[in-house]
Amino acid sequence: MPLGAHLALLLVQLSFATGAVEGKLAMAPLADGGGGVSPLALAMTRMLAAAIVFQGAGRALGLVRAISRRDHLAVLGLALLGVVVNQMLFLVGLRLTSAVSAALLCATIPIFTAVIAVAARRERSSPRLVAGLVVAVLGVLWLTGVRSVDRGSLLVAANCLAYSAYVVFARDVIVRLGAATFITWVFTWGAIVLAPIGVPAVARDLPAWGARAYVLVAIVVLVPTIIAYAVNAWALGRAEATLVAIYVCLQPVLAAVLARVQMGHALHARMGGSAALIFAGVFLVATRRRAPQGP
Repeated sequence: MPLGAHLALLLVQLSFATGAVEGKLAMAPLADGGGGVSPLALAMTRMLAAAIVFQGAGRALGLVRAISRRDHLAVLGLALLGVVVNQMLFLVGLRLTSAVSAALLCATIPIFTAVIAVAARRERSSPRLVAGLVVAVLGVLWLTGVRSVDRGSLLVAANCLAYSAYVVFARDVIVRLGAATFITWVFTWGAIVLAPIGVPAVARDLPAWGARAYVLVAIVVLVPTIIAYAVNAWALGRAEATLVAIYVCLQPVLAAVLARVQMGHALHARMGGSAALIFAGVFLVATRRRAPQGP
């Protein structure tokens, strides 16, 4: 694993943590100082803007190449998992729960990813992998304690399952097509699929957006969408799915810090101990000997 891949995965989680906080602020009611943006309008704006940017930049730089009908079908399926279903479930769930809670629930992604990867015979289990996952999740549990599950949390958990499947099954397609071509068509197909209900939502919401809404939406489009997905696609072509997923355990800590700075959410003493466990889990998985893949 080159150092650049680890730095890329760290950047991805910082970007997604930013999305949890800025997305929460964007969807908060205008009366509470938020942007008043609906989840559907925000999801459509993210997908459409990313599709335009990736198509334009990719073709201008000669990075997007023609792909077969079979590959288009594969990318379409991954777009449903990793863009349409993933973003809709996350944004609706985020609106109903806190930014930190949403990020904390994302710690289930390594568990889902490991189970799916092993079940699909993409990877084999190992004691170090299991230990890393357990230690990282213990860190999250120490941070959160045991809480009742609300509707928002359930939607975010379902989003985590969809994203885990995306991480596992996207890797081979990315290796075959290249990160630039893949991510361009993932967002293009995602925008096309969501457009029938997403475009009317944007048209309905747009007249009510103020300057704060535009700034928050722009941040959500640029950081946790364009930057995060592009860098994640690049990293997926160079790392195992479970390693990509274990970095998600850093997201709760990063989101908690951002929420403290921007939203005034208090940080408690358990943050240091939980962060240490989470980083330890990431280290165990990141430095393990690569397990042979199944046929």
